[in-house]
Amino acid sequence: MRKTTVLILLLMNWNAMAAYNLHIKRENEILDSEWLAICAQDKTLSVQHVAIAINPQTGEKIEISTPNSCVWTSPASCNKYYFSYFNGRITFGSDEIQVNKAKEIAKLLRAKVVGDEGEEY
Repeated sequence: MRKTTVLILLLMNWNAMAAYNLHIKRENEILDSEWLAICAQDKTLSVQHVAIAINPQTGEKIEISTPNSCVWTSPASCNKYYFSYFNGRITFGSDEIQVNKAKEIAKLLRAKVVGDEGEEY
């Protein structure tokens, strides 16, 4: 039970499952190769195919597959923000700093930043 709870919490954090998700998307699917090329060119982004967490009660190391996802480290704050690639779009949280980075990425992909309900940012 505890392992399941930790996995759920980790997945929620990884996929930026705050109250609302934002996405980088366009009419035609963003290819994983396009996304990974941007990650490779930007030194503040690092590809992370596996998310790792430690169960605070048992010390057990838990790994979850997160293919083609990246972690962005803000140069200003050194905070880490997650960008998850799935089904031709990139999903992330709604922190203003992260939204600004997402707009930079979207421009490179000729895409838009949109919310769950389709509104543009």
